[in-house]
Amino acid sequence: MIRRIHADDIRAWATKVGFDLNDQEVAEFLVLTSRMLEKLDGIETITVPAHPVSPARREPLGRPGKHDDPLNAVIQRCKVTSSDEGLLSGKRVGLKDSMAVAGIPMTGGSRLLSDYVPQMDCVVAERVLAAGGEIVAKLNMDDFAFSAGGETSHFGPVKNPYDLTRTASGSSSGPAAALSYDWVDITFGTDQGGSVRLPAAWCGVLGMKGTFGLIPYTGIASIDAAYDHVGPMARTVEDLALAMEAVAGFHDSDPRQRREAPGQDFLGAIRQAADDFTGVTVGVLEEGFAVNDGPSPEGTQETMDATREVVDKLSAMGATVKEISIPEHTISVTVKLAALAEGYAATFHGFGNSYHQLGPYWEDFGVALGKGMKAHSDDLHPTVKSGLIVGNFLRERYFGSFYSRARNWAPVLRAAYDRALSDTDVIVMPTATHYAHRAAPEAPLAETVWRSWTCNGNTGAANVSGHPAISLPAAMANDLPVGVMLVGKTFGDSELLACARTYERVHGWSAPT
Repeated sequence: MIRRIHADDIRAWATKVGFDLNDQEVAEFLVLTSRMLEKLDGIETITVPAHPVSPARREPLGRPGKHDDPLNAVIQRCKVTSSDEGLLSGKRVGLKDSMAVAGIPMTGGSRLLSDYVPQMDCVVAERVLAAGGEIVAKLNMDDFAFSAGGETSHFGPVKNPYDLTRTASGSSSGPAAALSYDWVDITFGTDQGGSVRLPAAWCGVLGMKGTFGLIPYTGIASIDAAYDHVGPMARTVEDLALAMEAVAGFHDSDPRQRREAPGQDFLGAIRQAADDFTGVTVGVLEEGFAVNDGPSPEGTQETMDATREVVDKLSAMGATVKEISIPEHTISVTVKLAALAEGYAATFHGFGNSYHQLGPYWEDFGVALGKGMKAHSDDLHPTVKSGLIVGNFLRERYFGSFYSRARNWAPVLRAAYDRALSDTDVIVMPTATHYAHRAAPEAPLAETVWRSWTCNGNTGAANVSGHPAISLPAAMANDLPVGVMLVGKTFGDSELLACARTYERVHGWSAPT
């Protein structure tokens, strides 16, 4: 039975919405709301079809100790296997801890979900299991995925495998760092502004954000459905292609996807990849190499220089290289911040579910998040708190106009990239705009929050436009990995993998594999 609204509640909710009631109106609304809620009591008795759970053996194994997880990349070891065989047979797969696996605890990197155990599998987990893969870990991440710094998790920062005094970037920090362990072959992270590609760049592995909607997002904690992407990370192009082949494609649970989207042969693309780049036109994005006036984070210029050296290698391999400009690229960071802050606040207001969506709603997650917010919201990292403060301020002070303008501008950026890609095959730029920063546990709150966004000046554009993008571990600077990002045509994901395979075949990766 739904709790009835009292007179004081009616006054409080009226004030919150923005109108006043006199005593007579309060009495009338007290009768009316009681009748309405009596009708709604029936909602608790209806049976909702459960999301199907893949037949599998499921064994949570707990959090590993520091000896077994020196990078703090893992929140939960597990063993989830099915009897199916397929593309991923023999592959050990780790999932970011925002991705549901039934029977295995999920935290979102936050204190708020410390007691949550999903009742469903996300579609990515379903497809991994159906392809014969073994899910071996739920991986550490920034608190509710709202940071690129790699140091905001409730479970502690994820260390960089190349320098333990530095971080792994984020928010998919654990999935990138865990690939340095010999018991993990492929991982999956989420990407709303670079959160797969940035940690891949800092940790020296491959990371791919596919075309928007290419991989179903159902059963994965959302920031904003207009920007949500999920993608794989791996040490080799073959493993990346296997992952894409296993999980990409339409699923009727996800309204982000297009049923009529063209099919792609990821494995065929890398098997048929050329030995050089003859006939390939590479656009070097001027705005992607822009260094801000004034002080820049450590490693900014070194990152630009290292990426230019990779461009020279592409040219030496036969590519036609030309400088291009997309002025809209520069403003995309501001647009993404405006939209994500406000969208993030709205997602929290919806307890992790977006109102008006056409796909399934994640009821038990919403309840767990709501209870966690009531009990532990003070424990949210300041990065999350700042996003919620700004997002709610924009919603209430400007009535959603900033979000509306940001979303209405997205086609402008998409068209600009489409024009640039009409006479180039791929666009190249640094993934992160500087290499891994040093951990700074004693930094003031404002510095900690702000520095978590300094590396993502290039990655957010592809989230706004929806184009596919891949980070290649093709360069090093001062013994730290530098990711080189290729952006391709919409649904040109397999062509990006083919380019990566060609480069890998000739040069290998600068980072050890």
